Amino acid sequence: MIFRHTRLMNAVRALVRRAELSLVSEPTEVTPGQVVAYVFGKFNTRIDETEATNYLRAGLVARGHDISHLPTTTSDDTVAEGVR
Repeated sequence: MIFRHTRLMNAVRALVRRAELSLVSEPTEVTPGQVVAYVFGKFNTRIDETEATNYLRAGLVARGHDISHLPTTTSDDTVAEGVR
């Protein structure tokens, strides 16, 4: 589970960093859909939009960016598998 978390956070960091360095986009323009596609393409791992949104929120906050544009998730959506 920790390895998966690390992979997902690294994927979000890469997308946010790429947007930071771009002259035509902003980090806040990275979408959960882009996270889903990047993670599947790079790691052959499927995640849903809710999980992608949670990781994107964490990645943006970690780099000091605004997250008010992202949809909010319920606390039930963030419960780890097998913890219920």
